[in-house]
Amino acid sequence: MKVSDNDSERKEALADLRRLTSIILDNLQEGSQNRLMDPKEMRLLGGTAIRSIRLYLKTLDEDHTRRTSGDQNDSSGKTKRTIEEDQTHAGKE
Repeated sequence: MKVSDNDSERKEALADLRRLTSIILDNLQEGSQNRLMDPKEMRLLGGTAIRSIRLYLKTLDEDHTRRTSGDQNDSSGKTKRTIEEDQTHAGKE
C-alpha cells in the first residue's frame, strides 16, 4: 500500500471517528435533557464517548509525531499544522 493511500485512509478514519463522537455526544445530551435514558445507559454512553475522544486525540498525537519526524527530513520549509490546531479544530465541531 502506498503512503498516500495510507494517509487518506487515516484521514477518512479520523473523520469517521469525529462524526461518531459527535453522534454519541448528541445522543447523550438529548437523552439526559429529555430523561429518555436511565443513569446506567448514560454512564455507558458517556464512557463510549470518552473512549472515542481519547482514540481521536491519540491518533492526532501520532500524526503530529509522524509529521514532526517528517519535518526533520523535509527541506522544503513548509509549515505543518500542530496538534494544538487539530485539537482546537476538533473542539469546534
